[in-house]
Amino acid sequence: MWGKTDLNGLSRARGGPAWNPLLAHCLDAAAVCGELFDRYLSAPVRARLADDFGGGDVRTARKVLMLLVALHDMPGKAWAGFQIQFSELGDRRDPRLRAAGLRWLAAARAAGLPVDDWIPTPAPPHAHVTARYLPALLGCPGSRCTGTGRGTHEASAPTLCHPGLHTAAAILGGHHGHVPPAGRIKDGDVELSPAWQRLHADLLQELARLLDIDLQRLTELVHPQRPSAMACMAGLTVLSDWVSSDESRFAYRTHATATDHWWEASKSDAARAVAQLRLTAWKPQPATWAHLFPGTPLPRPAQRAVLEAAPGEQSLTILELDTGSGKTELALYLAHALAVRCEYHGIYFAQPTRAASEQGARRFRDFLGRALGDEAEANLAVVHGSAFASGVNEELLESNEDGPAALPARINLTSCSEDACEDAVRGTRVLLDEWFLAARRGLLSCFGIGTVDQIVLAAQRSRHWFLRLFGLANKVVVIDEAHAYEWFQQRLLGDAIGWLADAGASVIVLSATLPDVIRKDLVTAWTKGCQTTPDTPQPAGPVTFVTTTGHVSTLALPASRRTPRQRTRLLLQTDPGPEDLARTLLRQHSTGITGVIRNRVARATDLYRAARTHARELGWEPDEILLLHACFFERDRLRQQQRALRLLGPHPDPRLRTTHPNPHRPRRLLLIGTQVLEQSLDYCLDDLYTDLCPFDLLIQRRGRLWRHWCNRPHLRRSTPLMRVLTPASCDDGWPDFSPAASPPYDPYLLAATWHALNQRAPSSGAPLHLRTPEDTHPILQSIYASADGPEPIHARLRQLSAAWQLKLDGEDEQARKHSLPPYTNGVPCTAEELASGSAHDDGDDPGQAGYLAARSRLGTPGLHVVGLYQHPDRNQLTWDAQGLEPADLTRCHPRTQATAHRRQQRQILLNTVRVPHAWLSQLPHPSQWTMPEPGALRGKPVLLLDPSGRPLNPSLREHLIYQPDTGLSRTTREQHPASVSTSRTTGNEPEKVA
Repeated sequence: MWGKTDLNGLSRARGGPAWNPLLAHCLDAAAVCGELFDRYLSAPVRARLADDFGGGDVRTARKVLMLLVALHDMPGKAWAGFQIQFSELGDRRDPRLRAAGLRWLAAARAAGLPVDDWIPTPAPPHAHVTARYLPALLGCPGSRCTGTGRGTHEASAPTLCHPGLHTAAAILGGHHGHVPPAGRIKDGDVELSPAWQRLHADLLQELARLLDIDLQRLTELVHPQRPSAMACMAGLTVLSDWVSSDESRFAYRTHATATDHWWEASKSDAARAVAQLRLTAWKPQPATWAHLFPGTPLPRPAQRAVLEAAPGEQSLTILELDTGSGKTELALYLAHALAVRCEYHGIYFAQPTRAASEQGARRFRDFLGRALGDEAEANLAVVHGSAFASGVNEELLESNEDGPAALPARINLTSCSEDACEDAVRGTRVLLDEWFLAARRGLLSCFGIGTVDQIVLAAQRSRHWFLRLFGLANKVVVIDEAHAYEWFQQRLLGDAIGWLADAGASVIVLSATLPDVIRKDLVTAWTKGCQTTPDTPQPAGPVTFVTTTGHVSTLALPASRRTPRQRTRLLLQTDPGPEDLARTLLRQHSTGITGVIRNRVARATDLYRAARTHARELGWEPDEILLLHACFFERDRLRQQQRALRLLGPHPDPRLRTTHPNPHRPRRLLLIGTQVLEQSLDYCLDDLYTDLCPFDLLIQRRGRLWRHWCNRPHLRRSTPLMRVLTPASCDDGWPDFSPAASPPYDPYLLAATWHALNQRAPSSGAPLHLRTPEDTHPILQSIYASADGPEPIHARLRQLSAAWQLKLDGEDEQARKHSLPPYTNGVPCTAEELASGSAHDDGDDPGQAGYLAARSRLGTPGLHVVGLYQHPDRNQLTWDAQGLEPADLTRCHPRTQATAHRRQQRQILLNTVRVPHAWLSQLPHPSQWTMPEPGALRGKPVLLLDPSGRPLNPSLREHLIYQPDTGLSRTTREQHPASVSTSRTTGNEPEKVA
């Protein structure tokens, strides 16, 4: 019987056969499962699988899981309705494959295979056929289960059925992404004839012989009950199937060869494939702080206090420490120590944004170069929706392709110091195989850094949702900037943490500050996953440890051990508008680095345009003003971001970053941006202006005044000043906190923040002095408490608070609808609850309309558009306005032209921009955003531009304009785009821009 066909021609190109026997693929999958069980799984995950599939014995569980994984395609592919399909494969593009199918069919009939033993009807998915018939094949004693044509799944099966075998079969039935519910499994009934059932029994006996497993013990061994064990079995099955289906790593077998030889070849191919893909667990050795962080050879007092108090076991750790206190290094050291003790296979570092992931990836790579040991190599994947466009991923891929031979070309071995060369050599062992760039594979890398969305999606049913969970379950998971996530994300994050706790993972949460309610929810989520309750339900922080038994310990750092002791002056002032604010910035900050963080792209762009307009008259050069926000083509955003980091970040040599100033830091610069400046970039400012935002985010923004003191020795003895720009006052004398004036934040949070600061501000109008945490913690808690008081402002706050609470209740309901907790009131979820289907879609896919589609963020997503420039004089399409990078849109096959396809996808993603959803109602339908002969852009909205940035589509030309220094803007109806200056130096852009 056939199991795989050579659709891509890789086997035949090597002189191999056009098809692979079903039993051979089963053996390949079993061999990969065995390798992954030994070399990839963390010790806690292996132990949980041993409990549910091996009676507590690891070796037994390994054999049982190898057998079950081998059976993922059988009996599903071993019946007439599937086998007959081989003769129908192939077309005019591959007549040889078609001919091979017809030859196989003739040989199968001649050999007596009952390929005609069925009534031609639409065949159910082969995975569902497996789920339907496998329990009986493995020994389920249920009377209906052993019937020949009217079997049912466990929902209606008699009590004699074996629930463990049915659960395992359902999980195997989900190896294409959706675990089928009972109804879909029932639909997998194909009325198997006795002849096919005898063939299934023969195949099973042959597998059992080769794998050396006693089939009689399956009913006593297979009892999956722990939710994370079921999810990990599903993930292990899919990963084994994907690796063993890679024709470039596994040779097709011929039926003339003995199956014992097949099995030996499978084991050999599996060992080589797992090694090549580096699907091997991290084996860290105990290390000193100086070894892992040579730039700061001794931990700071606060860091040392945390290290001394940290539990040496699976745990949840919450670190609420100030910006600049070394949270990242502390988290990485704790993760390393946990990996040593608990044998985790790696680390995933979650960031709030893609930009933060990109920047943190290089820092993470440097850490891994020291943490891996002298000989080991490992994959590091940057995991987010634009991973193909990731510059770090591209560097890691090139390192993997070039190998050590390319080292001299990348490193000046004659001029760099001995230590720097050693670090560079170590860095070449941190690589990335292209295999991990395919959809849903990034988290399978032992090391990853990416967005928190990947964790949020791990607890929501969607296609292959359990694969995300499986990848994370084997790791130490670090969640950075925990205060920055919306309520919907926080609720989903809680369920994901519960799953990770159940799977044996450890979690480290980082934040500048957390409301008490969020900290409590994190602790509760963890203990629910551990099936216990916390002995301290409301820990105070700022450092909190929670073990698997529910024991909560906190660490209050004394003032002498806080580093640094942060004080900030904060001044509330009314926003004067872009024109007046621009003049103030240019006049009052003629030296130093000044930053302005706006809450909306339009406000940042307006201020940038005004500053550029007045720059020369006030003695500035336009290139001393820089804009950063989310509405740029990715290539332009990266260019702007890299310039900002080069000029404003720490010293480029990691060993000098804490002792020497950045030699590239300019005399002055005005940096204007949105939330990307709040949490995504490692830079420091001398002066900061910010729009009013929720207080916990103000604390985060304030941190930009507290980084890299060696860059600003002249300010070391002063207290930084942060100016908070509030909306203009209404008739009642308070700032305008109406919903229209508040986006993207809730009016209550802005009003409560303003009130908390305003009532503490000196009556003289002088700045408010804030100390951390003496002042900041009480302010934060007051904002999330009830607004008691007799004044009119208190009544207004209560009114806004009620509306905010309704909104939170709605987000809670949305989170409950989408998320799946591992335990509900202490009861574990079942295989039926793991099921998903078309209503859940692929997870965060805006092109799908499933009403239960997994979501990592609420709100209607914008439209992702690919931008291209057309040059009429050359009849050429390019990625850039200057015409230096031609756009080759020839479609590349993702498997047979993998490298070309990857590079093309990178170029496409680098020229992608998100059009805000609010704009779409005034723009033509996305179906009209097209171009002739789209090639690789088929099905994607395209924004075709002339070199000046104006759309060539007349219906878009009157609405939009794109400029490399300002990004995508929307023009007003009154303004004709022809009047828009395209100069990047005069700053004469239109003022009527939304």
